Amino acid sequence: MIRFSNRVKYGVQFMLFLCIDDDGFTGIQRAALSCDIPQKFLEAIAVDLKKKGLLEVKRGAGGGYRLAREKALIHLADIVEALGLEGIKSDKMDGDLVSKVTEQILRKTVETFWETMRGVTLADIHRDYVERAESLMYYI
Repeated sequence: MIRFSNRVKYGVQFMLFLCIDDDGFTGIQRAALSCDIPQKFLEAIAVDLKKKGLLEVKRGAGGGYRLAREKALIHLADIVEALGLEGIKSDKMDGDLVSKVTEQILRKTVETFWETMRGVTLADIHRDYVERAESLMYYI
């Protein structure tokens, strides 16, 4: 099982929060409090997401972060790669048949992983959030 770092988990959580709180730019302090993420850690995550073109930043009063493009155009793979998981790959191993078969199955597994990550958008994650939130609401 692949275990994602807190950086990746918090990055996805932050991006989802920006989808939910879509009234312009969102301050990092507000996002950190709402997402229960240490502010300094979230600032470092936001810098990496900005460098990869996933976030826009506005300085000064009324500033903060917002998505740089539509949520349907941001894939889970984009977020994961921006936060350092692009290193998952299978190295070519020469040698006996056992090594070659092992390499082949690992390569296919990694390819399937990235295909799956590219198949999930931030819009999909947001839709799942909305559906779960609606199922938790109590009507009187």
